[in-house]
Amino acid sequence: MNIVLLGIQGSGKGTLVQDLSNHLDFSLVSVGALLREEIATGSELGKLIKSKTDKGELVDIKIVIETVNKKLSQNRKPIVIFDGFPRSKEQADELDKICNVDLAIYLDLKKEDAIKRIMNRLTCSKCGNITTRVKCPDLICPICNGKLTVRSDDTPEAVNKRFEQYELETYPLIKRYKERGVLVEIDASKTPDEVLKAVMKVIK
Repeated sequence: MNIVLLGIQGSGKGTLVQDLSNHLDFSLVSVGALLREEIATGSELGKLIKSKTDKGELVDIKIVIETVNKKLSQNRKPIVIFDGFPRSKEQADELDKICNVDLAIYLDLKKEDAIKRIMNRLTCSKCGNITTRVKCPDLICPICNGKLTVRSDDTPEAVNKRFEQYELETYPLIKRYKERGVLVEIDASKTPDEVLKAVMKVIK
């Protein structure tokens, strides 16, 4: 089963993936994480990607597809979840060449609520765990004791840019998958546990 996660920045896709990992055995294709890994290497490609993401711009399609194919070639399991991909019609067309999308889960959240979440979000620099300032005011990851930091692309300017990109490029994908009959809408304003239960019912 190939599952696509859709939702505005801050809608809880990363948290949902973490929670699903406690219940399902799946291969995760998280383009955002893959690109951040490349940035962390300090390579020329990583610098190019960082210059794009820091501005809230989409990374070149060729780079994205390359990272996706590389990930899929490694221990692919019966369930594959795509997080942060596709983000445009062009990317969706490329994904169709790779596999069939069996389910598209749309985490529906208002822009105002998403902004509040993003401004409160922290990510572990060591294990990638996503949490909040409220839960971890000491900025220490509760999972690995790594340092919690604010992502470089979580500035107000970059966030607004991503919202603009989302409305222009990604939102039309909701209609695309709805017309195919594979879209399921989930109220992302609910608690993580409630969102998880709703998603598990759909997958199972």
